[in-house]
Amino acid sequence: MPEPQRYPQPSDRRPSKRVATNRQPASDRNVKRLPQTNSFPLPVWLRFLVTTQKLSIAATVLLTVSVFAIYGWTVYAQDQWNQQYKKLEQLKRQERQLSNATGSFDNEMMRSIQKNPGDLVRESSTNALFLQAAPLRPKREAPSTTVSELPKNKQNESLGY
Repeated sequence: MPEPQRYPQPSDRRPSKRVATNRQPASDRNVKRLPQTNSFPLPVWLRFLVTTQKLSIAATVLLTVSVFAIYGWTVYAQDQWNQQYKKLEQLKRQERQLSNATGSFDNEMMRSIQKNPGDLVRESSTNALFLQAAPLRPKREAPSTTVSELPKNKQNESLGY
């Protein structure tokens, strides 16, 4: 296996892992520091692109959340509509059954009247029951509510418009 290529070093020996106290300060060496990111301003077009990217990310998140909300509401509304439609169909079925039952009851009554016409008695004042009305109770006034009264000088003004 070939040995990796080594770059020339000032001395062939490797530095020890211990910190040497006789080292020279960093300013004396030929080390260049990278510029800090805030040390030079970005061009206007690049700032515009970065701002556009941030806004598009925010808009995408907002639109995604709104799409999920609308989809959930649609599914919920459709489920509610299906439940109410089933109730409507059940009520229609019950109405038809009651109509049929009423018709058959009327039919049975007509047959029984035709068989035994003497079972029914015509109305007359001698067969009627008369009930006396209950005595009138005093009127109770309704408690006042928080609804403000209309001004007395604007009685004919309509409030619905």
